Amino acid sequence: MAESNIAIYEDSVQDGQPIECYKFTYQGVNYLYTSHCRDVEIIFPGGQSEKYIAEYIERPAIKPASKGDTDSMVIDVSKDHMIAKLWQGPPPETPVTVKIYRLHEQDHSKVDVVFYGRVSQANFEDSKCHLAAKLENWLSKEIPSGKRQYFCNNVIFDTKCRLVKADWLVDAVVDRVTGLYVYSPKFAEYPDDYFTGGSFYYAGNVRMISEHEGDRVKLKYPFISAPRNDIQLTPGCNHLFRTCALKFQNTLNFNGFPYVAPTDPEKNPTGKGVYWIDSLVVQRDTNGFVGTIEL
Repeated sequence: MAESNIAIYEDSVQDGQPIECYKFTYQGVNYLYTSHCRDVEIIFPGGQSEKYIAEYIERPAIKPASKGDTDSMVIDVSKDHMIAKLWQGPPPETPVTVKIYRLHEQDHSKVDVVFYGRVSQANFEDSKCHLAAKLENWLSKEIPSGKRQYFCNNVIFDTKCRLVKADWLVDAVVDRVTGLYVYSPKFAEYPDDYFTGGSFYYAGNVRMISEHEGDRVKLKYPFISAPRNDIQLTPGCNHLFRTCALKFQNTLNFNGFPYVAPTDPEKNPTGKGVYWIDSLVVQRDTNGFVGTIEL
């Protein structure tokens, strides 16, 4: 701890009063929390300061792995925590990072960064959400994740899918709720499974929809209080070309094989292929464009 800013307090049994602050960053927005019993203001060099809000959050000790790297550290928050909500629907499109500051009550201007990593996944258990974060390093930087596979690599409403979520939101009024099942006459206006795999929005919270049949949908897990009055839903996508063509009319942005457009049409021509989708003939030309012809 010789080079540590907080060494004088960290090594002191009598004076040590450790505090930890967590800075989560998502899409350029910082979410500041502390596990301390009250709000904490950190003063950085140059006079800048940040206020961290006291909220339930805890973590185990950081331990090196047997291979010389650092194991994924689990950070526990409540399942309705702002960061946990990012995983209540489809996973976040862009990375969520976390930086952990450690300081002591005696001097909020002396701060050490004890961890900086990326939150890779979230698991919900009872009233908690377990956030798995791994130490950031060059080898773990994000690389293109597209695969040569039959299913589309995109996540619905992401930047590559290009569908706009606001255009597909469905407003509904809850009729009744039975366990995980939510009923509304509005659901029956859409074919079965239209909302399966989609998202259910109520009171600022999101839940995944696991089933849709007739006038009911089934939630992946319940809300703290049963949904009532106005809610919103989005349809789900099973990443199949047929679904992309018939349900979303978005085949131009479908990137599953063999329908994916070439990155360079001149060097990698696709030829002309025709794909039957019910009463539609879908054709991709040598430039990667998808057109549909009604029969």
